[in-house]
Amino acid sequence: MFVYANLIEGYVSRTRVSAVEVWRNDSENGEVQVAHGINSWPALLQQLNEPILERSTMIEGDVFLYRQRKHHNRAIPLMSAPLRMADRITFKDWLKEVAKLRKVIKINVRSTAAVRPVLQYLFAASEEISSPVVLHANVFRSPRSNEVPVEASELVDGAKKYFPDATLSIGWTKSNLSELTIPQINIGWRELLQVLALIKNIEQPLMLAIRLSTAVYSAEQITFLLGVRSTISVLIWSDETDLINDWSEIIALRSGPYSKRLVFDLHTKHTTILKLLPYYIITSVPEFNRNRWNLIEFPSVWMQSSGAVVSDEGIAFLNWPTAFLISLFQAPVFPDIQRLTAKLIFVKKKRYMKDEWLKDSGFVIYLLEKVTDLQSPEINTGIKVFIGYNGRLSIENREKQRSYYNMKAAGRVQSTGNCCCYDVELLDKGWRVDVTVTNDDCRGRKLKNPTTISLETSLTK
Repeated sequence: MFVYANLIEGYVSRTRVSAVEVWRNDSENGEVQVAHGINSWPALLQQLNEPILERSTMIEGDVFLYRQRKHHNRAIPLMSAPLRMADRITFKDWLKEVAKLRKVIKINVRSTAAVRPVLQYLFAASEEISSPVVLHANVFRSPRSNEVPVEASELVDGAKKYFPDATLSIGWTKSNLSELTIPQINIGWRELLQVLALIKNIEQPLMLAIRLSTAVYSAEQITFLLGVRSTISVLIWSDETDLINDWSEIIALRSGPYSKRLVFDLHTKHTTILKLLPYYIITSVPEFNRNRWNLIEFPSVWMQSSGAVVSDEGIAFLNWPTAFLISLFQAPVFPDIQRLTAKLIFVKKKRYMKDEWLKDSGFVIYLLEKVTDLQSPEINTGIKVFIGYNGRLSIENREKQRSYYNMKAAGRVQSTGNCCCYDVELLDKGWRVDVTVTNDDCRGRKLKNPTTISLETSLTK
């Protein structure tokens, strides 16, 4: 679930800089010059003899695991196979040669089995590598894609162990755009939660490779990702099959607060258009200030990554309820009013579409007289405000010693056919709590007919 309402320090290399920093120093608009598919001896020799003025800033190769016919137990990391056998090159030899070029080295690992051998070779050659290294794998499956995704945990855990100086790059498997609808192309909130669960505890510099056709429909999600921490960047790529009619979201991303961490590796026809697009620097005061909230997380017994991820754009709560935020705002003194507004987006897991427990799922706000030593995410005192996934609302006074007040008020958001997105306003007047909730179309447009419930309380809570 997402809520819009001290930057986290990431891994800082002692010997190498992030690849994005190199690109930004060489380009004003974030466009990178990439030598793609350098997987053979002739292609390598061409790079070595390339004129200085035409040199790319990054060299890219694709690695797979080749198993010998005679010795099935022996597997050698090779670069993606050229047509001629004599042109083939092992990853070990490729790495030795590209290290001489003083370019950003991007290694595309094409299978889970190749991850560990590639990392072991990188570890062995670490003293000879002085350029930034980008370690890329497609770890998320795109709809209708035939490509097998790389196991994410194998990449993340292996890189942390063998080559923590690398910039980790993660992406989606490639699919035929002509077979997909817009909801299948974009990064939805469910897909974003999967990304956040993966990157939550990654300390290395991180880059997300996102297709141009996806980015034009996913600007809000990309902005949320870039707001998580300063070591996260996004590379937007394209090929000749990307057909873009509306570039407004790309303009907004390039003009936003995270433009310095946005880089482009586009097909020639898209690069030409990108250079003609207007470029602004937009400054605005964010609605959510992460420095005014303190994140508290508790250990989880579940396999899934749980807790919360805080972005400059809001908060995402993952899986099981093991985390909450404590407000650092000064508590109001009567007759001052405390006001809280939020935009809630609830995301259902596919396998829980019809489960009964969904009726009890929701977002909780606690109004406390004071914060004591909290032992779990469940708090049994104060005023509890509940906004349910299915629109169920309640305000409950848990101060049993003040039983002469109404203990609970309940209601339900008027159904408009749009589930799971709500605009919330809470007013704490000191003697009464009002909660107003309105259905949202999940695209930021507030719908009509808000629902309000109220509960009278004591002057101190």
